[in-house]
Amino acid sequence: MLEAYKDFWRRYVDFKGKSNRVAFWTPVLIHIIVIFLVALIGIISFISGGFIISVILSAIIGIFGLAMIVPMIAVTMRRFYDAGRKRITAIILIIFSIVINILFDIIQVNSIAIFLNIIELISTIILIYITLLPSKHVAEEDLKWL
Repeated sequence: MLEAYKDFWRRYVDFKGKSNRVAFWTPVLIHIIVIFLVALIGIISFISGGFIISVILSAIIGIFGLAMIVPMIAVTMRRFYDAGRKRITAIILIIFSIVINILFDIIQVNSIAIFLNIIELISTIILIYITLLPSKHVAEEDLKWL
């Protein structure tokens, strides 16, 4: 597990290889747990009056989130390829999710915002589903879109 996490940072900009389920889900779960714990400490320090500590922890989470963007896109593309899907599908779903999130924040009409939220949920479910698929050894021309 630790080796999969090290591999995540070593292959920071490797968009061409393959990553199995362990190589994808290990860093995802570690990041979720670490961010949750740091945010929890920040909330506790904010409630107890340690505003500076909570601001510093929030900044750390933000910087860490920015640092994870490129390697998460890379490992997602490798995971899609390993699952027998085209890498461009991962890029399309990620960009689509980002655009939908931005539109969701901009649009103030509740019915449209709910519709966008449902589309975002479907896109996220597709991303999760494909990353959970087992590894397949498929030729480049036989890769599927979804």
